Amino acid sequence: MKDMRSSWYFRRGSKSRPSQIGWIIFGLIVAMFYFTRRVVVALSVGGWVDDVDLPVYNWVAEHQVAGLQAAAKLLYWWGSTPGMTATMLVLTLWLCWARKTWWPLATAAFAALGSVVLTIVLKRLVQHDRPVGLDPQFPPPESYSFPSGHTLNAAALIGIITYLAIVYGLYRWRWWLSVMAAVFVLSMGASRIYLGHHWVSDVMVGLLIGAGWGAVVAILHFFFVPRPALQARSGSR
Repeated sequence: MKDMRSSWYFRRGSKSRPSQIGWIIFGLIVAMFYFTRRVVVALSVGGWVDDVDLPVYNWVAEHQVAGLQAAAKLLYWWGSTPGMTATMLVLTLWLCWARKTWWPLATAAFAALGSVVLTIVLKRLVQHDRPVGLDPQFPPPESYSFPSGHTLNAAALIGIITYLAIVYGLYRWRWWLSVMAAVFVLSMGASRIYLGHHWVSDVMVGLLIGAGWGAVVAILHFFFVPRPALQARSGSR
């Protein structure tokens, strides 16, 4: 795995220091919450709402298609707590069985815990109201809108399971897995806007926070997981 450690910040063949890793994680967290703060400020003065959220909502309301509504509803149920829990359990338990280690399950559980906490805390802090929805038969949840929990959790969990699959045995498929993961997460975010359950700002911040948190968990796993677990996998490439 030394080849994967080589970058502009880590010298080839050198041992990474906790301070280096800490600065990378700190930078990710600062970037996530700086952007979130800027969006929250824009929401408070109405700029983002008038310039982006309302125009997109109105455009989507005028372009509703039955097939796209059905796909968006499927993604809604898939991205809900039962759907994502079942998906993550199946995938992580398969990785645990294939590689004879519980690290994939533990890592995914940690990522899930963090993403849920971030969603709940941000919703309660910002308390931004949802749009009314575009299908009277499928109203939005009663919780606050900002950020989109479906998008945040999908970005964090699908991101981390993709990373784990690559690290624990599917390295040769890394590009295909990454593309499929990106398409799924972006589709999840788009579905929340298409159903009228979230504003664009909710989805954008959910995507950023979820991807950032997933990256933090992946960095922690890569550099601090017991080395034999990763070395055994790397030898099969």
